[in-house]
Amino acid sequence: MMKLIKLFLFLSLCLFTCGVVSVEGATENQTLCVSPNNVFHARVNLYAGELGYYVFEECGLDNVNPTIAVELGETYTFVQTHRSNYFHPIGFAYSPYGDEELKIEVEPGTSRGNQSCIQDYTCHAPMYFINDEYVGHYSNNPDIKNITHHEEDFGLDVYEPLFMRNPHEWAQFGNFTIKLRVDDPDITSDMFIFCHIHEWMAGRIKVTKNGIPIIKKDVPTLGFEFDYNTPLLSDFDKECGTFALGQYQTPDNPHCPDHFVCDKDDPMVTPEMAHFGSCIDAMNCAMLTGMTTGIKAQDERALFIHQMIPHHQNAVNMAKALLKTEKIHCADLANDEDPDCILEGILYEIVNTQNLQIQAMFDYLDAKRFPEADNCEVPLDKVSDTLAESAGAATLQMPTYIYLQHVTRNWLTGWKALGVVVATTTVLLMSVAALVPQF
Repeated sequence: MMKLIKLFLFLSLCLFTCGVVSVEGATENQTLCVSPNNVFHARVNLYAGELGYYVFEECGLDNVNPTIAVELGETYTFVQTHRSNYFHPIGFAYSPYGDEELKIEVEPGTSRGNQSCIQDYTCHAPMYFINDEYVGHYSNNPDIKNITHHEEDFGLDVYEPLFMRNPHEWAQFGNFTIKLRVDDPDITSDMFIFCHIHEWMAGRIKVTKNGIPIIKKDVPTLGFEFDYNTPLLSDFDKECGTFALGQYQTPDNPHCPDHFVCDKDDPMVTPEMAHFGSCIDAMNCAMLTGMTTGIKAQDERALFIHQMIPHHQNAVNMAKALLKTEKIHCADLANDEDPDCILEGILYEIVNTQNLQIQAMFDYLDAKRFPEADNCEVPLDKVSDTLAESAGAATLQMPTYIYLQHVTRNWLTGWKALGVVVATTTVLLMSVAALVPQF
């Protein structure tokens, strides 16, 4: 009996002091992240998938999209000050889906439990702060503000737009925090953290009572798979900081030249630089392959998007790869004069704005019922024998369009040279003629 008491005391202590705890039989995931002081410091791991996923310092930075536990009736603070949060304002919902039609957000007028709060907008909802100042009017938390009725503004409309400023301006605003107090004991659904700008970044929240989840099963189910659980995030991608490049490594890809970055084998080149060059090679191979498209949709808009998406994906991968090297030393992202901070800001803008545009373009294809992709193959050796003989066998390693440019350039250069010879000869003959006595 004494052993059981000691075990119970140990588990109780761990629940309030350990970041990640296992609660047997309490949840399908078996693991909950519990903050000892009810504070979660958010970051975005940009390398865990195409868009990145939230991580929290209290849960371990290697624990991507942890299942968070929030105790009924207690106030939790989510801190978004770390620079990786740029363009990723946190929201809360009862559904994991990124689709606006399917996502039911946690707001003063929504509930997945007691319905009496809906009409007077007293349901629990997040409250948004900038530099410790609440920027809304609604409240379900008397420790922050008197409880309100018929008030919808919980600060999101002030908070979210600031995340879409340029990175330096965003950082200059200071501390971004959210406070959440779940107070409905009749809740029938898990909650989810999601990004208000990028889709498919949902992380589950389990509401607990006395440390035990009120809903033991995962309700609702996720409905999609995270990128880090798929082969698209290869070991090569993990090394480069990229996404979906494993199959495009050179020189073994039959659709790409041996390399795009030269001199990687030079003994003066460091291994780190050679590796980064290999990452760039794979990015460019992916873009070259992706931008080799058909026109089956017979629509200029579809062709534009089919070309632009791989172009954007290449830019995102290139920016993430450079961030991954940690060669940029920016002490304060708010500094818009330091060259490294300027470059880091550019990289964050490329990653986040172009990822948003990629999602918008995929949504457009879906809305117009265009195919998601229309790839075609153009083998590197698909050139005529005549052109091959003109340019030499070595150029067959080039993509076809580069090869044709090369041949055309040589052809034009030849004609230019011939023109110079003819012009020079003409001038010489005219000069000689001027010196010859007239007969």
